[in-house]
Amino acid sequence: MEKPVVVTIAGSDSGGGAGIQADLKTFNSTGSFGASVITCLTAQNPDGVTGILEVDPDFLEKQLVAVFSYFPVKAVKTGMLFSESLIRTVSRILKEYRSKGQNFDLVLDPVMVATSGAKLLQDEAIQSLISELIPMASVITPNLDEAKILGAAEISKIEAMESGAVESGAVELSKKFGVPVLLKGGHIKNSKDALDVLGIPNGNTFQYSKPFVQDFNPHGTGCTYSSAIASYLAQGSSLPESVKKARDFLHSAILQSYQAGKTKTLNHNPI
Repeated sequence: MEKPVVVTIAGSDSGGGAGIQADLKTFNSTGSFGASVITCLTAQNPDGVTGILEVDPDFLEKQLVAVFSYFPVKAVKTGMLFSESLIRTVSRILKEYRSKGQNFDLVLDPVMVATSGAKLLQDEAIQSLISELIPMASVITPNLDEAKILGAAEISKIEAMESGAVESGAVELSKKFGVPVLLKGGHIKNSKDALDVLGIPNGNTFQYSKPFVQDFNPHGTGCTYSSAIASYLAQGSSLPESVKKARDFLHSAILQSYQAGKTKTLNHNPI
């Protein structure tokens, strides 16, 4: 059976748990064909990032053209974009191929800070992300820290552990940007459940909750989640259904994770 083509535009994780490595494993595990465009090389493992090498924008463009000129792309997932020049290159090429009639969903994971704390998006690039790429997105998938950077005032209530703040934040950002926003509440400490809320610009919301899995290193979970959403969108599922399927897939992957190196990391092929 023919598989839909999904493209990840993201950084390479030498540890294999996040970035394009996680994305490609996820595409394969959820039934899609994955292609990749690398924005940065990183020297990292779940303990931290020790180096970042940005790809030249001209070479990034060559990768994008090579993929989009050959494959019938159904969905795109963006991850680590790092700099203003890379964001502008990605935006320009995606707009060009949409204008040529390629109809693809765009899942934008606003990767800003690694789980270990390393900065993965330069400060001067944040406004370019907001102005250039977010308006093109089918959905953006910030965590609570990223939502604060993007301007969600309601997220300050999270410290009081008000679950309603996750819903309010999702609605706030979706109305602000005019695109659906999946706000991931997994960073709420001491909570028994991980609550995610999909906010739609018209004010509608969809809630997704799973029990927290204890003693688990979350490195790569955001990449896996957004990639699974892109994969299911490419296969024809609606956005709310794609998020539900992706949430179930991620939870299953976490439950079946295995020990790799010093920390427990994701097994991206649980099926």
